[in-house]
Amino acid sequence: MTARSPDPLGVGIIGCGRATADLHLPALARVPGLRVAALCDTDAPRLEQVGARCPGAARHARARDLLADPSVAVVLVAVPAAHHHDAFVAAMEAGRHVYVEKPLSLELAQADRMAAVAAAARTRAIVGFNLRSHRLVRAARAQVQAGRLGRVVALRTILVGGVRERPAWQRRRAQGGGAFHELGAHHFDLWRFLLQSEVAEVRAQSLSDGADDAVVSVSGRLESGALAASVLALGGTATHEVEIVGERAALRFSLYRADSLEIRPAGRLAQLGDWLRQLPVAASAARRGGDYLDSYRVHWQRFLEHLRGGEAPATIEDGRRSLRIARAALDAADGRSA
Repeated sequence: MTARSPDPLGVGIIGCGRATADLHLPALARVPGLRVAALCDTDAPRLEQVGARCPGAARHARARDLLADPSVAVVLVAVPAAHHHDAFVAAMEAGRHVYVEKPLSLELAQADRMAAVAAAARTRAIVGFNLRSHRLVRAARAQVQAGRLGRVVALRTILVGGVRERPAWQRRRAQGGGAFHELGAHHFDLWRFLLQSEVAEVRAQSLSDGADDAVVSVSGRLESGALAASVLALGGTATHEVEIVGERAALRFSLYRADSLEIRPAGRLAQLGDWLRQLPVAASAARRGGDYLDSYRVHWQRFLEHLRGGEAPATIEDGRRSLRIARAALDAADGRSA
């Protein structure tokens, strides 16, 4: 007799903005163990529009009604960042598992409380650092761990949002917008994830042009001795690249190009074989919507595995440490001591 698969867990989504509509819904549709059971948004037309894509999902105007819905076992917190703390705490105290989008919060005191609530809860929580589940990021980390690059001396990243129309809150630092929060949260976590080291010192510069922190440059010194630098911009031609420089070799890739991973031994050009070996996997990723979109599916899949006893793909503490780097960068950009 074939064992019956467990019923999918119901996911309740608080916040029906672009991230939910364009990223999370396509990802969740490809995770067999999860189903969208309920949606919540204070914007009635948006709730109706997103709800039309989720037949059978309940629709709620208030988060407390969604949290009282018995069909919801897992909550996605995808509201603007300034509201992450309250929604996260309410969901955990309601006994739900929680996937909270980045940044974890805007203030370290809030992050500390969120960590304490998560530690005391019987349910589990992760942060939406989906880049940790990106195929090329995981491949790069494996190369670093294997020592193929030798001692890593530098990490460089660039992320240009490429989104033409952003909601007003994404343009205001106090509401969780601006490049430090909206984009930097991902890359400050990448510093730690790829190099497996904490950040000891941070410096930053910021330019505001119609939005707070529209373009920022952040550099850091890690405890391992490596230097890191990131350029982050809300608008412009979509770009998402990473380069890791070691004493024996350098590695680079684009998170938007499935065939882009290159490893160049010191003093030599990238080898054609490295590129050719990526083609079958790159073609498979393209059929799933590309590696970037697929990273959301993988992150949800890894969260489901975590609920079944596996390792968390990104912990609340990871979110707190990324926020600490962001806060230090904000202080440095404003001329305050980090």
